[in-house]
Amino acid sequence: MATFCQCIESLQQQNINDTFSIDILVVENNQTHHQDVVEAIASYQHAPFTIHHQLETTAGIPFARNNALRFGQQQGFDYLAFVDDDAIAEPNWIQTLFAALQNNQVQVTTGPQFPIYPDNTATLYTAAKVYHERKLTDGAELSWAATNNVLLDLHFFAQNQLAFNNQLIFGGEDKALFQQVGRHGGKILWVQNAIISEFISPERLNVKWALKRRFRIGVTELQIESCINPPAKSYARCIFKGSAYLAKGAVMLLPDALLPNRSILNSLGDLVHGCGFFYGFFSNVKSYT
Repeated sequence: MATFCQCIESLQQQNINDTFSIDILVVENNQTHHQDVVEAIASYQHAPFTIHHQLETTAGIPFARNNALRFGQQQGFDYLAFVDDDAIAEPNWIQTLFAALQNNQVQVTTGPQFPIYPDNTATLYTAAKVYHERKLTDGAELSWAATNNVLLDLHFFAQNQLAFNNQLIFGGEDKALFQQVGRHGGKILWVQNAIISEFISPERLNVKWALKRRFRIGVTELQIESCINPPAKSYARCIFKGSAYLAKGAVMLLPDALLPNRSILNSLGDLVHGCGFFYGFFSNVKSYT
C-alpha cells in the first residue's frame, strides 16, 4: 500500500493551470473493495482533486482499464490519463502531456517511465533493458503507446469504438489498442518531459522474473499482431521478429557476459523473447509477469 499512497499523493500534487481541471480515478480489480484501499483513498479526499473509486469484479488488466474508459466517457470527461499504482508522477506530468496534446493536435501523448531501484541494486539489473522504458526522441510520432504513462482523447476513442481487448489478459492489451489509433487517422506523440517513475520491488529483481517477462512479451505478440493484421501477415511478422531477437541474443551473449556495465539479462532476454514468439504460435502464457 505504501507505493499506492505515494502514487495518489503525487497525483494530488499535480500543477495545473486554468485551461483544464482534473479528477483522479482509482479502478480496483477485485471482488469487493479492499478496506486498505478505501481508507487510503479517504485519507487523500481532502486534497485538491476529487478521487473516484470504481470496482471492477472481472479479473484482468484489460477489464480494469476498460472500466476506466467507460467511466470517463459516461461521466463526460474529455481526456483520460493512465498511470500504474506503483509509480509516481512528476509535478508537471499531466500539464506537460496535456499541453503537448493540445499544441500538436494529436489524440494521444505518452512519455517515459524511469525505474527507481532499491539501494545497492546490482548492475545485472540496473543495466537490464527489461526494467527500462524505450529511448525515444522528444516529439517523435509513435505507432503505439503503453498505459504506464499516457493521455488520450476520450472523444476520439468513443467515436472510433476503440477499447482494450479483453482477451489479452496476460499483457499486450495497451499495445494492441494504441496500434489502432493511426489506422483511424489519429497520432501518438512522445513527450520526453512528461515523467513517471516506477518503484522496482525487490521481488522483481531476479533472473527468473526478468526472463519470464521477456518470454511473456514474445508470446503475446501474435495476439497483438492479430488485432490489426490478417493471419498470414501476423505469422510472417512474428517469424521475422522472433528470428531477429534470437540472432541478436546469440550475437550479444558474449559481450554482455564479459564487458563492464553490461547485463547478460539483455542477451538472455532477447533469446527467450525470440523463443516466446514461436511458443505463441501454439500456446499462451497462464499468468501475467
